[in-house]
Amino acid sequence: MGNLHLLKFYLFIATFFLAITCVHAQQTPIPKTDQSFDLAVGFGENSQTSYSLSWNKNYGLFSSKKLRLGYGIRFSGFSGKQLDYITAPADLTGDDATIDTLSMSKANTMALNAMINIQYQFHPKFKAGFNIDALGLGFGGEKDAMFISSENTGQFPQSLSASPTSFNALLGGDNDLGQLKSEFYVAYAVSTKTWLRAGADLTFSEYTTEQNLSYENDRFRNKAMLFFVAVSFNPFK
Repeated sequence: MGNLHLLKFYLFIATFFLAITCVHAQQTPIPKTDQSFDLAVGFGENSQTSYSLSWNKNYGLFSSKKLRLGYGIRFSGFSGKQLDYITAPADLTGDDATIDTLSMSKANTMALNAMINIQYQFHPKFKAGFNIDALGLGFGGEKDAMFISSENTGQFPQSLSASPTSFNALLGGDNDLGQLKSEFYVAYAVSTKTWLRAGADLTFSEYTTEQNLSYENDRFRNKAMLFFVAVSFNPFK
């Protein structure tokens, strides 16, 4: 995340906690369940952008219902220019000598994933949360790429084509597969139906080359940290 975006995020966090201390407690109860449609856009360095449209449902736990767990479906996209994708498989990323680069002049990946939500609702009007994609499909157009490797002495092409990895799975760290998005956020209710959210968006974007390259690898990943804003609307309330 760029320094400006990081500063904006910290200012938002500070404003959030200041508001917590100033707002008198309301008598409005926290609902046992809630669901909403959510539209988010993110911005980062090197013209990186992200977007998503999702549906979410959450359940309040224990008597206070402040800790909330849920699930949802998210369609998301990521794009950028002049991006480097590096070797993705976990069995190769532990050694710098086995990490190669796929340089993309333009990248554009999309995904449809099931997602997991965790929230803590401090107040009927304020909450903080985390969500992450768990399983789904990736898609997008084929792109030209430049393969950069010290091991390439002519046995592999330097210019080739790559497509977004088609299967997405949350397996933990570098074991992850495909296109996965996660968000850390704070949110404020502007009405009984509408929430505004803002925070950090970590998007994994992955391409698979048309042939195996050095170390029999064909998967390359870019990890992008972006600042995002979003609006959630509950039409069922």
